[in-house]
Amino acid sequence: MTEVIEKTENKKGYKKTKLGWIPEDWEVVKLGNIATEIKDKVGTKQRTPMSLSAGKGFVAQAKKFGKDIAGKQYAQYTCLPPRTFAYNKGNSLKYPQGCIYQQPFNEEVAVPNVFICFSLDKNRCNNNFYEQLFKNNAQGKELFKYINSGVRNDGLLNLNDNNFFKIKLVSPPLKEQEKIAEILSAWDDGIETLEKLIEQKEIFHKALMKNLLIGKIRLSEFSSKWTHSKFNSIFERITRKNEELNSNILTISAQNGLISQKDFYNKRIASVDTSKYILLKNGEFAYNKSYSNGYPLGAIKRLDLYEKGVVSSLYICFKLNNTNSCSDFWKYYFEAGMLNREIKMIAQEGARNHGLLNMSTEDFFNMLLLYPKDLKEQQKIADILNKSEKEIQLLNSKLEKLKEQKKGLMQKLLTGKIRVKV
Repeated sequence: MTEVIEKTENKKGYKKTKLGWIPEDWEVVKLGNIATEIKDKVGTKQRTPMSLSAGKGFVAQAKKFGKDIAGKQYAQYTCLPPRTFAYNKGNSLKYPQGCIYQQPFNEEVAVPNVFICFSLDKNRCNNNFYEQLFKNNAQGKELFKYINSGVRNDGLLNLNDNNFFKIKLVSPPLKEQEKIAEILSAWDDGIETLEKLIEQKEIFHKALMKNLLIGKIRLSEFSSKWTHSKFNSIFERITRKNEELNSNILTISAQNGLISQKDFYNKRIASVDTSKYILLKNGEFAYNKSYSNGYPLGAIKRLDLYEKGVVSSLYICFKLNNTNSCSDFWKYYFEAGMLNREIKMIAQEGARNHGLLNMSTEDFFNMLLLYPKDLKEQQKIADILNKSEKEIQLLNSKLEKLKEQKKGLMQKLLTGKIRVKV
């Protein structure tokens, strides 16, 4: 299929600028010409301490970190009014130049004094238009022109306030800004509605999973009592060394399960010599004994994405030792945290080595499991949960497509390649 590329070069009604080709009635302005920096310190005022989270925007520190982290620095925080902006100089993989968000609340909030805060000229700027422009990372290249020596020791980009306000922005006529913002906001509303639906589906899925796996909800066609068995009566340990020198090094991700480090981190972080790593095959399980978000007692994941892969020998690896058990059932069993109570009983509180729970492999394989011995009941439970999970996956796929469509539309609207009628 031939790719059609829309060009604005030398097109009638467009002009060449330092930001590329833009409509003739658009301007290129310095941020400092349309913005006023905000430096009002909180002092003794009682304001909610906020953080800026890349991809999410303003989040209360108490929610993000479990507590307010301002401490003695609170008095030096900046008091940020509604409908103004803050720039977080912290870089991340998705937002290497930091992130800028509009303050969405109807009252003043407090933000760390390392943030650059500003308001826009209402006579020349539509806040929602520029919020979309900043969301689009459109100023990434501009910002990097003024960043000196990359990232500081505290993880913030080395960019001072004066240079920040030198960045250049496109400035369409105010009425056109309003119309563009209105269109893109409608897409945001659709995305937000779908995100809320996915969140509700995930809550339902987790509740359904737990209730089915503790036997609180029983399927009508099954009535036999569930049984207790030791872990080692159902699973056997895997100690298979990586003699074939497989280079697919895996890590455990809450969202993606056992995933290649190359796919997850976009780089390899394991040691060069992986011959002592454990070789896993598709359908086998690994337990990471270290705490991770959502998994206070470690996470157990099944290898689903690849035919083979290798994990650190610090992981406890295992597989089903017979065919009279449903692998999908156990995948959900572990995901629901059904082992947490047993793990907590055998793991020594506070005794950790490099962040790992202090528990022996022998104790792990002697844990008790409560489950339906009837293979058909296991399969039926797994089928129900597979359908529920599939529905969430389809909704997430739809969400990603919607975001990509909006991103493509943003690129054209925010550069003037597509004009809107005012």
